[in-house]
Amino acid sequence: LIAKGMGGSIAMIDTERESASLYCDLCEFNTLNLDPPYRPERFIEAIKLAESEGHDIIIIDSATHEWSGSGGCTELNQMLADTQFKGNTWAAWSQTTPRHRAFIDAILHSKCHVIATFRSKTETVQENGRVRKVGMKDEARDGTEYEFTTVLNIEHTTHLATVSKDRTGLFKDPELITEDTGRKLREWL
Repeated sequence: LIAKGMGGSIAMIDTERESASLYCDLCEFNTLNLDPPYRPERFIEAIKLAESEGHDIIIIDSATHEWSGSGGCTELNQMLADTQFKGNTWAAWSQTTPRHRAFIDAILHSKCHVIATFRSKTETVQENGRVRKVGMKDEARDGTEYEFTTVLNIEHTTHLATVSKDRTGLFKDPELITEDTGRKLREWL
């Protein structure tokens, strides 16, 4: 809905086993289904393909796979540690980090607006005698949220978006994501 409200041609990079098809009634978009291995380079290729096809907006659902999915950075790093660094995962990051950084740079330098979703580590809390799930932290490399202009966290049961980072100043109170959310972002841009 954010992308629809922003307007323009939308490309969806779908790592969620074709779940993008569940949203085809909301707006028009082209989908690239990305299966494992989720190496950073595959995401970069998908971003470049979307750009070359003239899309205005790219949605990556879910960028978590580049970090912790099958063949993503954490698995790549372990493989490098085991094969080239005598089990030293710390040293292996010297090769893994530049690959991850290239993925982040592809997002930051894209000609398109990029919307990325991340899975969230959850915890259950008890409030007023009821138990509910709370998103605690994105499943991504520490600091990834700083690369984005706006970060909205969606609450599991109410679907309200709460801002955790916002350079726009548009998001002060929890709100439902609508096309208007995208229009507000487009006007700000």
